[in-house]
Amino acid sequence: MTFGCAREGESIRTAEDRYNTEMAILKHYFPSRVCGSPAALLVAFLLLVPCSARPQAETVPATHPVYTFLKRMAVKGLIERYSETVLPMGRRDVAGYLTTIDSKRKELSGAERGWLDDYLSEFHFDITGSTDGFYRLIDPDSSAPGGIAGEFSNHEKYLYHYHDSSISFFVNGLVDLDGRGIRGDDLGTQHAEYLQLGGRVRGSIWGKVGYEVQLTNAGFRGSRDLLERDPLISQSHELTVSNARNFDFAEGYVRYDGGIVTAEVGRERVLWGSGYGEKLTLSDNPGVFDFIRADVHYKAIRYTFMHAWLSGPMQDLAFKLPFDTSATFHEPVAADKYFASHRLEFSFPKALDVGLQEMVIYSNRAPDLAYLNPVTVFEPAQRARGDRDNMFWLFDARTHFIRNLELSGTILYDDINLPDLFSNKWTDRYGWQAGMFYADMFEIPNTSLMVEYTRIEPYVFSHGRSRDDNYTSLGRILGTPIGPNADNWFFRVDYLPERNLAFSARVNLERKGLNVTDSTGRLLRNVGGDVFDPHRDSDPELKSFLDGTLVKTRRVLLLATWECVNQFWIEGRFEFDSSEWPATGYRDENSLWTLHLRWEL
Repeated sequence: MTFGCAREGESIRTAEDRYNTEMAILKHYFPSRVCGSPAALLVAFLLLVPCSARPQAETVPATHPVYTFLKRMAVKGLIERYSETVLPMGRRDVAGYLTTIDSKRKELSGAERGWLDDYLSEFHFDITGSTDGFYRLIDPDSSAPGGIAGEFSNHEKYLYHYHDSSISFFVNGLVDLDGRGIRGDDLGTQHAEYLQLGGRVRGSIWGKVGYEVQLTNAGFRGSRDLLERDPLISQSHELTVSNARNFDFAEGYVRYDGGIVTAEVGRERVLWGSGYGEKLTLSDNPGVFDFIRADVHYKAIRYTFMHAWLSGPMQDLAFKLPFDTSATFHEPVAADKYFASHRLEFSFPKALDVGLQEMVIYSNRAPDLAYLNPVTVFEPAQRARGDRDNMFWLFDARTHFIRNLELSGTILYDDINLPDLFSNKWTDRYGWQAGMFYADMFEIPNTSLMVEYTRIEPYVFSHGRSRDDNYTSLGRILGTPIGPNADNWFFRVDYLPERNLAFSARVNLERKGLNVTDSTGRLLRNVGGDVFDPHRDSDPELKSFLDGTLVKTRRVLLLATWECVNQFWIEGRFEFDSSEWPATGYRDENSLWTLHLRWEL
């Protein structure tokens, strides 16, 4: 018996009649005070909503390429009120945007229709509630070709899937094979290879409660130093263990999707910010962390609340036992720290989107109820609690009034000191970002051009009242990795000639002013270039952008991705980077190539 859940083909009225009968059965077996409680009534209301053909309640991973496609469609004016400022978003939302684009497919190029059809196939169950045409390896009754040959078809593939009017259940196997090599001044000539295996289980209950668990583990050979240069692989703690030859990652969450309101508890990658290359709020620079999140989306209004659990830099504590002083023991220690944010966004179709956001970093105490409150204002709350935490404000805007062209801008304040605004004092700490997204640049179809400039003033992201309230987790900056006293130009050109083929060229031109240190690393002059070195009383009151030891870095990435059959990707990468110290004339260069095979079965 599926209590309160409208079955396929059943009207809401019939479901209500059946619900009354089912509630009578519940009352017969359970005390009336339970069935009549507000919680029971809420559950009954949620279960009453029809379940057939309802989209899934899970999220679409923040790094999924469908967001690149949706962004193009939004800039071209084919979908409205699309915002990727906070990712991931729900499968229901993505499916809705794809359906809207499908209704305007005459305005798409042939390649864009191919990409759309590919995503419509992937999200077919979310749109229709049907798994017709899906392949499952362990099910001989699948409508797709049977046996292992089905894994090389263009059907949507799973190890196993099941759904009825109450639940859905999808299981994928994950295989990654990667080979890479480097030649240059940093590591000489080295290579590394790894094989990564894992699995993902996701699904929904009653179309409202989504869940996902993903686990991968990779064994590698070759250069550990080369893998540590990878910004994502280096986030695995296992890679830092000298006698380990593997690295692993795990994510998982439970999410409630009520349509207007969603709530999530879990651990998955979150990207936060309107930037095309660098995310000011949350980038992929830090490791994945645990959080609670709630969203409200109603017409032109979006609201997001998140509270996350972070860690301070890992330190080694040496100690001796009182009863045995002959040996020294070591304990890894990291401070408990937290990130909390509120964001309110207003969307005006064919005009612009504007957002207002506040954030706070606090540490060395239990989670603070003041920052777990989704409807308070952090600034006065933290002042009332001793003014000891690190506050940030962000304002951003994106335009939509020019077809095929989006202009965006963000400004971040690390504490707002009104008397010092627009001055040269170190207390006027801010960063800003401006960018442009040009779809079908210069009328070349299936192309996208992104240009972005990011500037972070000295001392931004650091904090002087607490050693652990800087804007980091496990020693990594949460937002743009260039850090304080730096700027960066980012250029990106994408070309999507076919449904299963994509090319991308990306260039970063970065300048950074480092703090001046001696050969032992002792700080000689603090110019605000390190997030872990806040302003001290002995440091100058006036700041100077790019003061200190200037380093200029250039990075070029060429990327080609081919999905030779559905859910089997071959990716080739070439990266070149060079760093120059103008004061000494020293320069180093490195070239890196990667061949990556990825398979979801």
